[in-house]
Amino acid sequence: MQKRNGASILAPKQNSYSLDCALTLSLLQAILGVMKTDDLVHEGRVLPPLSVIYRDHHLLILNKPPDLVMHPTYKHADGTMWDAVLAYQREQGADDWQPPDLPDEPGWLQAPAHIREMLRQRRLERLWKEDGLLERPGLVHRLDKDTSGIVAVARTERSRYHLVQQFYDHSIVKRYLAVVQKGAPDWAQPHTTFAVNKRQSDGSETALDPAVALAKASGDELILSGPLQRDPVERRRCIVGPDGQEATTIIRALAVEHGFVLLDVRPVTGRTHQIRAHLAALGYPIVGDHTYGLPCSTSDTTLTRQFLHAYSLTLRRYPDNTRCTFIAPLAADLTAWLERHFPAGVREIARRCEQQAGA
Repeated sequence: MQKRNGASILAPKQNSYSLDCALTLSLLQAILGVMKTDDLVHEGRVLPPLSVIYRDHHLLILNKPPDLVMHPTYKHADGTMWDAVLAYQREQGADDWQPPDLPDEPGWLQAPAHIREMLRQRRLERLWKEDGLLERPGLVHRLDKDTSGIVAVARTERSRYHLVQQFYDHSIVKRYLAVVQKGAPDWAQPHTTFAVNKRQSDGSETALDPAVALAKASGDELILSGPLQRDPVERRRCIVGPDGQEATTIIRALAVEHGFVLLDVRPVTGRTHQIRAHLAALGYPIVGDHTYGLPCSTSDTTLTRQFLHAYSLTLRRYPDNTRCTFIAPLAADLTAWLERHFPAGVREIARRCEQQAGA
């Protein structure tokens, strides 16, 4: 593990890193040494502190708490993640980055002195614009209000473009922890083709019946594929429907107990409510999800939101293009619920971490 600017980054091992050991729960906070800011103030309003996982001149990695909207909307005009990032940026101020001292371009040598000076100045202005700190950093992806976990923020224009391109070509790997339970509302059933395939060890895929796919997964990777669209009956939710955009989600069962299933989830595409809608279409909505699940059972009344946490983000960092994996500790409410209702999940996570530590 490498430390930079007081925050932590998992150093890639031969450009890769086994993500299983990232599933540590209560110990993960100490392992990563995540920084917490003091309370932030934006336009006179006190905002919750930010958990900073990593920071350099170009990139900021944060652990978003639950019950926090990402961007201002007509319903949430302030007190958002965006407001907290702006307040943090102002509090931190400028860093010590300076543009490199570059030699003149070969084509400038024959130009008059005042022209050469003009070209140097224009290049300097371009470098500040492209590699200097943005006044308004870029939140390049989103999490739902009640989803906790890792968020990447671009601090420079070049870094923003670098990250956006990786999201566009799906080379960024996002992984989530989710706990699901069988039993979805009728409206969540697929309204068009919803394919569930099991990935074999040789890379080939075998089609499964969605109704029994998760029960027969036995730790195998399942690939969920079905277009997602807004539900015409209730626009605040999404369904697998014929007019939707193609969406693919990869899941793997980690543990099963008391009717609960702990999943490692990787969304390949990034549609609205993709994970929640795909799992509901599979018949296994996320525990605590008041939009996509059935009314809460007595076993999950301690959860006030869905058990969904973005725990890992793998990307290529600008400017060295190094492939890095960042880890966000599980939120306290999810840790407490897991220890109380799903001890097998805790044991499985601990086992995997021990295996990785001994590898």
